[in-house]
Amino acid sequence: MAHFDVLVIGAGTAGLTVARLVSRAGKQVALVERDRPGGDCLWTGCVPTKTLVEVARVLHEATHSSQMGITVPDAYLDWDAVRRHVTNAQEVAGRPDTEATIANWGTTFLRGSARFTSPHAVDVDGERHTASAFVIATGGEPAVPPIPGLEDAGFDTNVEAVAWESLPDSLAIIGGGAIGIEFAQMTARLGVRTTVIEAEERLLPSEDAEASAVIEHILAEEGVEVHTGVSVERVERQGLQRVVHAAGRTVTAERILVATGRRPVVQGLGLEAARLRMHRGRPVLDNRLRTSQPHIYAAGDVADGPQFTHVAEAQGRLVANVLLGKRFQSWSGDIVPHVTFSDPEVASVGLTEAQAKRRYGAKATTWRVELDEVDRAVTMGRTDGFLKVTTGPGWNRFVPGLRGLMGDTIVGATIVAPNAGELLMPIVVAMRARLPQGIVAWNMQAYPTMSLGLRQVLGARFDN
Repeated sequence: MAHFDVLVIGAGTAGLTVARLVSRAGKQVALVERDRPGGDCLWTGCVPTKTLVEVARVLHEATHSSQMGITVPDAYLDWDAVRRHVTNAQEVAGRPDTEATIANWGTTFLRGSARFTSPHAVDVDGERHTASAFVIATGGEPAVPPIPGLEDAGFDTNVEAVAWESLPDSLAIIGGGAIGIEFAQMTARLGVRTTVIEAEERLLPSEDAEASAVIEHILAEEGVEVHTGVSVERVERQGLQRVVHAAGRTVTAERILVATGRRPVVQGLGLEAARLRMHRGRPVLDNRLRTSQPHIYAAGDVADGPQFTHVAEAQGRLVANVLLGKRFQSWSGDIVPHVTFSDPEVASVGLTEAQAKRRYGAKATTWRVELDEVDRAVTMGRTDGFLKVTTGPGWNRFVPGLRGLMGDTIVGATIVAPNAGELLMPIVVAMRARLPQGIVAWNMQAYPTMSLGLRQVLGARFDN
């Protein structure tokens, strides 16, 4: 048995962040991991999927650039080489997450499965450990809906799909959110006949409706069959094929990919022994990410909130600061950027236009520029998309005349464009600093750049 200042369960992004920062502050930290350090993002999520998305983009550009006077007649896909490229990307991205690196922090790495035996002790494969504080950072896993016949027919999630030894001839994707859309476009560009089935009325249902329309149009142009507003009723297997039955439609494919969201990994953790309050399968947390046991914290996908790697890192950093006694630390998920890595990307933060209108009524104003008005996009031949920023009342309402001089407060933005995730960041900074739109609009932007589009959209208020 050993006692630690902090014991962290889970060596994904959140757990690694806590362990690194607290260890470097001189605390005795143990990090428990039942698999390998790095978490879902490194091994089955962000890194391999975005590598595959980039491979598909390069192949697509190589074979669809005739409008720019370029023809590449011999472009072909070497899947074995692609798989080696994915593995190399994981190895390079995972260098900071090795057991040797963790040991250099001064952290004790414990390989095994952790289970609470009381609020103050955990069992790690038969060994009991105690700590002054615990951090649950066990992440999430694909959530598979109880569709009749699905288990018997066989299916994949992103976990299996990133390790396919060969590409299927055809693929049916259940779910039209970010994961489903990224896989749909990627597989279609790699030559797979791809169909997407989404129960909501549009793809990317949590995004701005106009962004959904752009992506649905592009997917259709690239040969993806899309069915929205359709629920899957049952699945069956017919020989080597899977058949998906959905509201009168029948989709036959070699493989099925389930992309219907994620759920927290809490099974086997013994949270009942820790006596934690739970809600919908997650620990109940306060704004410092403390559970109902104030010495036990949770961070990352296991916590309630947006399930993104950058959120896990931010939450891990916050928990570390709280553990180290830094005051005025609290979590808010109001300003969280998120990106769907389609082509073009969909990047957004804050409120959508519809949400802002519901909240602020006539005081919400939306500013918009189409990509064909941004000269850099024109030179790239990439004019499908837009930049949209919504403003609302902020602190300037307390200072007479300031609104006319500096504009309103940015409350949300959606960008559909190449590298939209990068374009979004000045908006995120402005929102977190509560800066009015004029501060961003008045910055000089180099010409011709995509970022000049931000000047165009936010400067419209001052150019009239």
